[in-house]
Amino acid sequence: MLSGVVGSCLTAGFVYLLKRRDERRESRKKLTAELYSPTRRQLAEALEAIQKDQRAHSINTEMWKVACSSGLTRKLKASLSSELAALYERTLPSYDKAWQVLNEEIGELAGGWDRRYADLHDYQIAARDHAIVKIDWWKFLTSDGPVTPIDGLRDGNVLRLWNSFMTPQRFRSLNRSPEQFLIDRWQEATRNDALKQFRDLRKRALDDIPKAIALLDQSSLH
Repeated sequence: MLSGVVGSCLTAGFVYLLKRRDERRESRKKLTAELYSPTRRQLAEALEAIQKDQRAHSINTEMWKVACSSGLTRKLKASLSSELAALYERTLPSYDKAWQVLNEEIGELAGGWDRRYADLHDYQIAARDHAIVKIDWWKFLTSDGPVTPIDGLRDGNVLRLWNSFMTPQRFRSLNRSPEQFLIDRWQEATRNDALKQFRDLRKRALDDIPKAIALLDQSSLH
């Protein structure tokens, strides 16, 4: 009699554990479909864009707000919830704003260099009589060090600043090589608050996104 009762209890306990396991699995499956997978996809695309100093258009902050208001985020592990909240509520919106501010600021900086340093202001003349050497100011100024993208100017070349140009004669009058001139501009830009803010937020995003992706992979039901 006792053995029968014990057996029934063990069976009931085993059935309960199986039921709980299936419930947890269904919960993970639901979270994976509704939150983990789309969030991981957004973050992976954002990481690639930020590595290229681009805007992270893949990020949908509205999705995170809906997940929070619906109570879905309360089902997340604390470590994952904290990482995603930091990214979606602070780091990534701040990065996007900093990108837009810096985009305007680079135009202001380079436009100022037009006025201060250019000796050729007519694009038609520059294009007709010279080979135009262009600088990707975004890539150059946001780099961690002043790695100059050019190696001098050949005869007939002009360096494009923003809307105007510098001839080899202008560099000689300044007693600066094109490489030295560009390093000077990189160092000048490092004092710009918009650039400092962008670099800080870019670094934070590049550090934190892989951590969040790793936590999502641990939690997802593959």
